[in-house]
Amino acid sequence: MPRISLIEPAQAEGSAKRVMEGLQKQYGVVIDPVKAIAHKPELLRSLLSLTAVADGPGEIDPGFKEILNVRASILNGCHFCTQMHSNMARAHKVPADKLQGAKEGSASAAFDEKEKAALRLCEESTRNVKVSDAAFEGLKAHYSEAAIVELLGVVGAINMWNRLMVALGF
Repeated sequence: MPRISLIEPAQAEGSAKRVMEGLQKQYGVVIDPVKAIAHKPELLRSLLSLTAVADGPGEIDPGFKEILNVRASILNGCHFCTQMHSNMARAHKVPADKLQGAKEGSASAAFDEKEKAALRLCEESTRNVKVSDAAFEGLKAHYSEAAIVELLGVVGAINMWNRLMVALGF
């Protein structure tokens, strides 16, 4: 149950209204977390922009980005985001064993060494913020520096969403 009121698109004002109408048009729905964050339109716009860049085109496969989103959401106890990103992973045709493997993360046999390196980054930066030198060196064996920054962007963005969603009661 959300801890603050939800602003419906019809009652939103200014930029929040425009953002929500755009989401409604694009996806056919405005999710409740967006309705809550609409209390601070600048934050809503910034979060959506950051997410679009982090989860958008790059060197990292979009389906694997969803696996990272699921893994971080599980670690953060964000059931809303876990479910939403699991659905998005399915939409990206992520194999069921990999989606199931997101529960175990880097310990899962469903992932190859390259994926496990990215999952270790996700796990360490989500649990502790600090990423060990060993985990970082593991990344460098498989990813370009641009891809590493991209991975950190994906994990950083979902951690921000998770913290907001859990605190707001979603």
